[in-house]
Amino acid sequence: MATENAIIERAEMYLRKLSCGINPLTDEILPETDSCKQERISKCLAYVASLLQQQLNHDQVAPIKAVPTNAVPRKSIQKAPKTPKQPLSIAPESIGNYRFFDYPVSISRVVRNINELIPAGANMNRLLYADVANFLVHEGVLSRKMTENGSEANLPTTLGESYGFEKGESDLRGHHNIYTQCGEKAQKYILDNLQKCITIANERFASRETANNGSDDSNGDRKSRQKFHLSAEELKNYPADETPIPVSEIARRLNTLIGPDMERIYYKVIRDWYVSEGYLEFKESTEGKGAFLPTEKGALAGLMVESRTGKQGELYDVVMYDPKAQHLFLDYLAQN
Repeated sequence: MATENAIIERAEMYLRKLSCGINPLTDEILPETDSCKQERISKCLAYVASLLQQQLNHDQVAPIKAVPTNAVPRKSIQKAPKTPKQPLSIAPESIGNYRFFDYPVSISRVVRNINELIPAGANMNRLLYADVANFLVHEGVLSRKMTENGSEANLPTTLGESYGFEKGESDLRGHHNIYTQCGEKAQKYILDNLQKCITIANERFASRETANNGSDDSNGDRKSRQKFHLSAEELKNYPADETPIPVSEIARRLNTLIGPDMERIYYKVIRDWYVSEGYLEFKESTEGKGAFLPTEKGALAGLMVESRTGKQGELYDVVMYDPKAQHLFLDYLAQN
């Protein structure tokens, strides 16, 4: 019998797909006459899915705290220095608490459940999709391949299929996505090799820490830095996966590829490029709120809007970029 968490996981997935106009049982696009395709109903489904996700993450809505009249002025408050995060470590006995899915899920979802094994409150780094994917590629379980829709993806090899990894396909808001799914056997394979994935993660953390420590000179002044740039060869290390991500995550992933003597790229620079190319445009709602949203060209290129829930229960939209949309900007960087 499925656990309560597994039932909630599946319900959340069903609602997410319905909110995007997809039949969760067949992955077929719903007809335009279906009630789930209506904007108000779609947003309500996404809202409920967000509430279910909060329950899975045990999130609590933070109450609004009143600011005391004798509060210290903001400018006079000095932030305490951040405590350095500890290397990732998951005890072997904790791995037995991993929540298995009885249906195929993405590698990103497996990684999320692995991170749930980290003790609450532990000031520790987290495992990323790229850490697991890099291990699987190194072992010959996955291979970087060009898909039918013209994008690249980490897909199972014959060896990978023997371990329970399988190619998955879905249509999300009219975009055909191809990715890797993990059955129970594949999830177990990742857990059996989890320490190797953690080693890769800690090496990445150490490399980033070294770069950060080297970014300042002995006088505390920031060194003059080169303008941000990445070669086509360097961009091959961009940790793309099948999950749509916001533009801030695109910036974060790109910044992990540069050295300490180079300027970082900011999400606004990336967003403005999508605007200049006609994939995004600034739109104002009937309530007077403005936002950059996908144009028809952008929607066809893999940009989509996802509804999320704020800390106070308000519903808001976030533009997400699928692998095809991400590679538009990566290709631009490679050519400039």
